[in-house]
Amino acid sequence: MSPSKKSGATTGDPVRIMGSLDRGKVDVDKLIAQSKSEIVLDFATCTFISVEGLEWLEELVIRAASSNLEVRFENIPPTIYKVFKVSHIDGILKACGAPSSRLGPVC
Repeated sequence: MSPSKKSGATTGDPVRIMGSLDRGKVDVDKLIAQSKSEIVLDFATCTFISVEGLEWLEELVIRAASSNLEVRFENIPPTIYKVFKVSHIDGILKACGAPSSRLGPVC
């Protein structure tokens, strides 16, 4: 399944991630160009994230930061949050609301 956008995405309306995020579904450049101050991804109906999905999210966070946009994730199911936490990708964890960790992965 692919993320869908509510109308009015330029005003910060959430991009809904539905089903599996197993690859980049939305063109990152297009999403960034349509956003004014932040990009909000709603994970309420997300059931799975693959490595490719994580890479897409990481690219989105990095490219948004270079355009002075914030990325925020909301309604993250516990199983999806565990995937984010295990990935140790600082930008993704920050978008989840976790504090930044410059120390790197901790085992």
